[in-house]
Amino acid sequence: MKIIEPSATLVDEINPDEILLKLEACGRVSHQSQPREGSTEKFVRMLIKRGHESVLEHVSLTFRIICDRAIQNELVRHRHASFTVESTRYVKYDELEVIAPRWQEQTFLYRKWYSHMREVENTYKDMIEHGARPEDARSVLSNCVKSELYMTCNLREWRWILKQRTDKAAHPQMRQIMNQVLAVFKEKLPVIVEDINYDS
Repeated sequence: MKIIEPSATLVDEINPDEILLKLEACGRVSHQSQPREGSTEKFVRMLIKRGHESVLEHVSLTFRIICDRAIQNELVRHRHASFTVESTRYVKYDELEVIAPRWQEQTFLYRKWYSHMREVENTYKDMIEHGARPEDARSVLSNCVKSELYMTCNLREWRWILKQRTDKAAHPQMRQIMNQVLAVFKEKLPVIVEDINYDS
């Protein structure tokens, strides 16, 4: 059994200037206004501030996310996103990769969790060795087993997800992942997320 950390990595090679120019062009078509030198970022900022976020739907980004199965189940509720997810039905695990709960510093609880996960791994392997298919053996797997997925959203949807999933009310592991997504936006497309702050 291997304990791993959750992560979110941008898949796309992007040109931030081209993205902002595209958003500006899309936004200006409704009033047939013309861009001025240096107006792009200011214009996109104005669209967001005034709530004209439908323009942001013209650009999508894809992230590769490593999380546990419980967080995956929360993520796929975002119906305007597209997902491709690691299948426990078809993948046979020689070694389980798991994500430890955030309360792992509490020694007793962590020991109980770790012991149970070892038992889960042994039961899964035993079932496979005795002829069970992965689609049947997966019935014993825990919510903290690693899941790998690709998640694609347009920028408007990413803004919505980041506002919801970096909030203090979100699950701690969800915030951990979405703060990584937010960090990418802050670095590459800061004007899109200026009004969204990290929460730990």
